[in-house]
Amino acid sequence: MPAAHLVPGSIRIALSFAIALLLAGFDLNQGVSRARQDTSLVDDSAVRIVHGIAGAGPLDVYIDGSVALIGIVVTETSGDLVLQAGEHEFAIVPTGASPDGAIAAGTIDLQDGTRYYAAVIGTLDSASVGLFAIDDRPLDAGQARFRLIGGAIDAGEIVPIFAGGDALSEPLAFGDATEYAAIEAGTYDFDLLDFVTGASLLALPQTSLAEGASTDIFVVGQVTDSSLQAVVAAIPVDVARIAGRSAQIQSGTCANPGAIIANLGLVQVGQGEAVGVPQTPMVAQGFGLAVISFTTLIGTAHSVIVSDDDADGGNVIACGEIGGSLTDTGALAIAMTAAGATVPGGIVVLAPALEDPETTGVSVFLTTGEAPGTQVATPTPPTG
Repeated sequence: MPAAHLVPGSIRIALSFAIALLLAGFDLNQGVSRARQDTSLVDDSAVRIVHGIAGAGPLDVYIDGSVALIGIVVTETSGDLVLQAGEHEFAIVPTGASPDGAIAAGTIDLQDGTRYYAAVIGTLDSASVGLFAIDDRPLDAGQARFRLIGGAIDAGEIVPIFAGGDALSEPLAFGDATEYAAIEAGTYDFDLLDFVTGASLLALPQTSLAEGASTDIFVVGQVTDSSLQAVVAAIPVDVARIAGRSAQIQSGTCANPGAIIANLGLVQVGQGEAVGVPQTPMVAQGFGLAVISFTTLIGTAHSVIVSDDDADGGNVIACGEIGGSLTDTGALAIAMTAAGATVPGGIVVLAPALEDPETTGVSVFLTTGEAPGTQVATPTPPTG
């Protein structure tokens, strides 16, 4: 599993019930459908259908009395059905059936400019539709966003975790969803546990959370018939790339670099008020957390690099290899050398995070050269 920098507060995620609207057994009012398949969304609302009923066969979707989607199969997710904001009559039927044969029907209320998932969950005899608003706001570079949704009708309360880790939320009942959480993009192992027994109900190894994507993980099917499974749906969002130099940890040495395994964020000159002696050389600094143990970083060859912004070529401008003597507190300070230079131009301090030994805190300090107009003063000899 790659290094992860979790945004503060995303380890314990409060449940969000307001965004889940369960529809079952409502009457269908006839009308004229204004839905259209589309991949873009400007000011309208949009709904993506998720088929999560194992054994139900293909389904059709009626919106405002007209067919909007034909033949969606289990575990499939549709594209956007673009609709005007407001209330719409919604019905799910077995393919070829009329709205009178709906397995779930009711009124949905859509907000302007919002995307939703309409997840068909439960069983063919007891179907529901969960309406979940999608967070499609921009993400920072290197970040992904994810959420888990409970759609297994007979699973009781489930507890989602990173495999071998702590709970990601309070227990999820049928139709519940976690809040979205931002995380470093990569591949992660999830596990879904029975809240009562602690037994694993479903393992989700190597789940991809891509950069610049909002990913929803729907837990669907049933425990009793072994159809429990996950439907993973992702939509791309804009990536807000902040200009500036940034630091990364890479495997290998400066001369023989390997893959980037952790992003440490921006390395920039302090943005506050200038104080003290004027015209001193500037130092760029940054701090990041990587979910890589300190033991791993010193056990094999790793190095820390600082790179230019992509717009400036993305070249490595400084590198420091992780190795040396530990301090009395167990931290490690290493030198960084600018590209093409022979003397250090900065330092990096690495130490295990106090709250999580599997996480390493990394502070980067990089000299940027003399400040404009810097002059070397001649000391005044003592008098007398």
